[in-house]
Amino acid sequence: MGKLFAITSSGKTEKSFLDLRFGKCLNVVIFDPEKNTYSIQENPCLEAEHTGIKLVEYLKEQGVTTIITGEVGPMVSQKLETEKMQLVLLHEERIKIEEVMDRISGN
Repeated sequence: MGKLFAITSSGKTEKSFLDLRFGKCLNVVIFDPEKNTYSIQENPCLEAEHTGIKLVEYLKEQGVTTIITGEVGPMVSQKLETEKMQLVLLHEERIKIEEVMDRISGN
């Protein structure tokens, strides 16, 4: 089984920009570089308490192995460690989702 990536997104297309907030991100892109497929969905945990923790649990259920976002809080960091999920922090506000997927794919 390969890696499955979750990328936080401010919009609903691959032209949208990375959302630097993990728990409060508006959308999540689930990207499978092996199959070169992705799906974009609204953050299902946006209204929940402890949105970041709930989002980690949701993404784990989806089979995600790596999360790409701008920042996470200490509780989320700890949860990711417990769940053995990788975290990649990007501090580029104006990077498009398609550029992040290209980097993952090595294009």
